[in-house]
Amino acid sequence: MKPEIKPRLLSVKDAAAELGLSIWTLRAWAYSGRIGSHKVGNRLMIAPEEINRIVTESERPRLQGARQ
Repeated sequence: MKPEIKPRLLSVKDAAAELGLSIWTLRAWAYSGRIGSHKVGNRLMIAPEEINRIVTESERPRLQGARQ
């Protein structure tokens, strides 16, 4: 039997630092449903997959012929 793999969750502070946002913005997003979250005890936690989703969805395409 394989051991159960538990997902790693980030604190709101760490997730906010990854995204370059304030903790209050991330909390507001979590409570409004804009970003998925987990309530563990009295702590709000964010899955790394949610961080990746937010970054991917907000990516703007590079223009053709733009200078580097």
